Amino acid sequence: MNEFIDQIALANHCQAGATVAISGGLAVALGQATANGCLAEGATGEAAATMHTMQEVMTTIRERYQALAVEDAEAIGKFVQLRESGQVLAGYGVLCDGPQEMAQLAIQAAQQMQAYRPFVCERTHDDLEFALVLITGVARAAAQLLDSNLRIWPLLELLAKYDPIVQSLYAQLALLQPVAKIR
Repeated sequence: MNEFIDQIALANHCQAGATVAISGGLAVALGQATANGCLAEGATGEAAATMHTMQEVMTTIRERYQALAVEDAEAIGKFVQLRESGQVLAGYGVLCDGPQEMAQLAIQAAQQMQAYRPFVCERTHDDLEFALVLITGVARAAAQLLDSNLRIWPLLELLAKYDPIVQSLYAQLALLQPVAKIR
């Protein structure tokens, strides 16, 4: 992990997508750990079933974020390759698809965390709220990255495809409810 962070820090181009993906992976890992901790305390019944679902969903999302971090680090190379072969629009799509997926995964994870709130044990309650604040930030950052790409490359084809997605992401973000203060 330290090596990957150093790679981002020392690069001569910014890797916002990889940074968002790593942040998303860490946020869902923390969310998953809250379920692990509650199960370790002996949760049963509906609570245990919800915790197992939380583990499964967070594992899937975390693994995808880990793959997206690597994919994003390689995306600029793929973009250049597509552009040089005359597939400019497909190249821009590569740089837009990653942030779109990152935002959608973050929203899915945040929704799962919000649904899990009534079942979280006291021992990991605060950690769930930390994870929810983090993943909401990841969702916002990924949506902004996609929106930024559309501003930088205002091609009609890209706008037609991705602008409705950006609008939908912002609407979904408005429904997320990280707490302002833990009580």
